[in-house]
Amino acid sequence: MSLDNFITWQCFLRQRNFRKFSGKPSEGTIASIYDKNSNDEITNLRSVLVEKNSLNSAKMFEFMFKKTHDPEERFLKAVKYFSSEYFENSKIFDGSFSSTLPSNSKILETLLKKKKLNVQFFESTTGFKFSVKIKKLKKNDPIWKFTFYHNSFFNPSLDENIEILFFKPDKISFKKIY
Repeated sequence: MSLDNFITWQCFLRQRNFRKFSGKPSEGTIASIYDKNSNDEITNLRSVLVEKNSLNSAKMFEFMFKKTHDPEERFLKAVKYFSSEYFENSKIFDGSFSSTLPSNSKILETLLKKKKLNVQFFESTTGFKFSVKIKKLKKNDPIWKFTFYHNSFFNPSLDENIEILFFKPDKISFKKIY
C-alpha cells in the first residue's frame, strides 16, 4: 500500500465526517503514536491533514475566523466549506499532518525528544502504519497558522498558548493493516 492510498482514505473519512457528523473526528483521523524502538504506544492525537502548499488556505482560514466573532457562525461556515469539495482533490495533500498540544505538556516533551516515531491510523477494517519525523512549528510558519485557524473553528476557546507539531511521513514505510 502506498502513501496515495493513505491520503485518499483520509480524504474520504474526513469528508464523510464533515458531511454526516458536522466535522466530529472519527477513529480513523486519530493518530496513534508509537515509540520507534520499543513500539510502545505513547499517545493518541487528533490530526489535521496538511496541504502541500498551505499558505493560501491558512490565509483563507484566518479571514473566515476573523470575519465574525460568533463561534457558531464560524463553525457552520467551516463545516460547509470542509464538507463541500475540499477533500475531493487528494492531490493537494502529501500525507503529512499536524496536531495541537498544550505548551507545557509532558506528551509534548516526550514526543520532541524522539524526533522519529511510528504512527498508526485505523478505522473499522482499514488502517495504515508508517514512520514519521516530527518537528515543533513556529507561529510564523504557514502550517502553524493553517492548523491553528482550522482548529479554532471547532474550539472557540483555543488560544495561541499552544504548540503545534508537524508529522512528516517516511513515504517508503507505508503498510496497510487489517
